[in-house]
Amino acid sequence: MSGRADKDIQENTLFKEFQSGKYDLFEYFFDKYYPGLCVYACRMIQSKSAAEDLVQDFFIKLWEDKDHLGIHGNVRSYFLRSVHNRCLNALSRDNLRKAHFDYQQSHFQQDSILQYPLLDFELESRLQKAIESLPDGIRETFIRNRLEGLTYQEIADEDGVTVKAIEYRISKALVLLRKDFQDYLPFVLLLYTLR
Repeated sequence: MSGRADKDIQENTLFKEFQSGKYDLFEYFFDKYYPGLCVYACRMIQSKSAAEDLVQDFFIKLWEDKDHLGIHGNVRSYFLRSVHNRCLNALSRDNLRKAHFDYQQSHFQQDSILQYPLLDFELESRLQKAIESLPDGIRETFIRNRLEGLTYQEIADEDGVTVKAIEYRISKALVLLRKDFQDYLPFVLLLYTLR
């Protein structure tokens, strides 16, 4: 059995235990899935605050319905499908059906949304390790720009180098990180900065 399948079985078991009265497991599911679900919702509805509200509402409903909720499939898929449907409803209410259709056609196929990578709880750890493995200088520059918010000019002034040198370092960092995360790098970085 694959590692993913084993994890799905473990999660389903934990969810049943939560429904049976181990209510402290709610915090486990919230901590594990909330950040990735927020990023997913934000990419669909294009609003960070609305996405956070939507995902919080999902977890409130999950708590309220815990005693009689039946999950067919695995917990991870159920959470993602539920948030996906809530996003569709939000887009519909805002008369953005066409915008969503265009988005879905260019980013997701219906049968592949469950493979969305941001819900793998190991992802942030993978990103931290990838950043730590960047060469000296490039790593520090990347962290100061992308994670601490310093501009190229500010970093160049601090380091006593040209802005072009900083542009090169950032470009090199992104090339190296993209090897690990391929097309998902923007999503991964967004998840990391929303921690």
